[in-house]
Amino acid sequence: MPDSSSPLGFLARGESVVALLVDEFLMAIADDVYLPLPVSTVRAELLTAFQRMIAAFGADDFDPTVGRDVGRLLVSLQITVPEGAAAGGRAIAALPDALSREPSAEARRRSALILAEYTAGYAEALTRRIIDGQAVVHRATQRARRSAEEGERQAEARLRMMFEHARLAVFVADEQGAVLSASPIMRDLIEANRARMGGAGDDILPLLSDDPDEVARALRTLALVDEEKATVFLEAHGVLIGDRPGVVRWATSRTPVRDGRAAMIVGVGHDVTELHARQMTLDHLAHHDALTDLPNRRSLTADLQSLPAPAGFCLIDLDGFKRINDHLGHSGGDALLAAVARRMEDALGGTGRLYRVGGDEFAVLVAPPFQPRDAAQLVHRTLRRPIEVIDGPPITIGASIGTTVAPARTSTVEDLIAAADAGLYRSKEARRA
Repeated sequence: MPDSSSPLGFLARGESVVALLVDEFLMAIADDVYLPLPVSTVRAELLTAFQRMIAAFGADDFDPTVGRDVGRLLVSLQITVPEGAAAGGRAIAALPDALSREPSAEARRRSALILAEYTAGYAEALTRRIIDGQAVVHRATQRARRSAEEGERQAEARLRMMFEHARLAVFVADEQGAVLSASPIMRDLIEANRARMGGAGDDILPLLSDDPDEVARALRTLALVDEEKATVFLEAHGVLIGDRPGVVRWATSRTPVRDGRAAMIVGVGHDVTELHARQMTLDHLAHHDALTDLPNRRSLTADLQSLPAPAGFCLIDLDGFKRINDHLGHSGGDALLAAVARRMEDALGGTGRLYRVGGDEFAVLVAPPFQPRDAAQLVHRTLRRPIEVIDGPPITIGASIGTTVAPARTSTVEDLIAAADAGLYRSKEARRA
């Protein structure tokens, strides 16, 4: 009988994981995504892409960039609403459980890396689509401005038709922010955000960014360049999209002054709320330990580089954890580590920030005016009380602690650990004695 935990176990069970994932994806987007292509064509394209992704997922020379191709494919198939992006992300996140009844940590790591590449590829392709949409708006705007040659009524009709059929938030405004033309989606966005758009509710500029100075700088840059193809990207948070707050990314450009006609601002926006949330989730995963949710070694490195002044540093090593872990088993040991982390974090409070830097090693950056010994005393005191672990008696575990000082913006994690290691060794020897 085949190993049910094998990444290829689904073949022996006569199931098609690829088809299952693709069909679940299509069902998930059925109510929210308009597909201009036949569903059979979209399904065939997705089947090929998912087959490549699963092949890469199980390969010895694992390459996560296959996820980037899937993100680009979704945009090329015009699956460009947040619900489509989210459904694609869920399909990738489901890979480990779809391919194995008991996915390994490595399988979940690979899935997370593919998901990160998928998000990047989707965002890259979506940005390109926004720029292309902006070019269409420019061409239509220029045709409208050549009214003397084409006829005022005909040019305006062309521009109006383009706006009415645009499936993105598109606007043309004067340099003071008064909207001259807007697509239906843009009109809905304006109506929902009147309170944000100046006292009279008719200034588009506050809708382009949370920072008015950023908008002003962008417009100055576009005016200095004085080139239609020049594009500045702005991002606004808390924009009401329907009845929910979201994030809109704008590709903004400016038509130059010509033949006495005033310059105009052209903007194409897209709802990137789901992508933004996924990006934040991935960033959190990259900077936090998966078991304890504490900041990890990468977070500690970043915090050391931003220290405005010297700070205390503690290196904490749990005493006898290997013996306890062998007794409790892997899941019990993990539960104990998580419980110890919560206990220490609660005890430290505002004294310092706790990190997990190794298997049973933790670190604390101590915020002034507190000293490293203050943090060490809090850790020793809180670990005196036994810790409840699921399916077992309370456990008492001690810790050995070494301390040093972290100079402002000059130390690496390795330097600090080496400096604190001597004190940690002395602490361990003293506790044994």
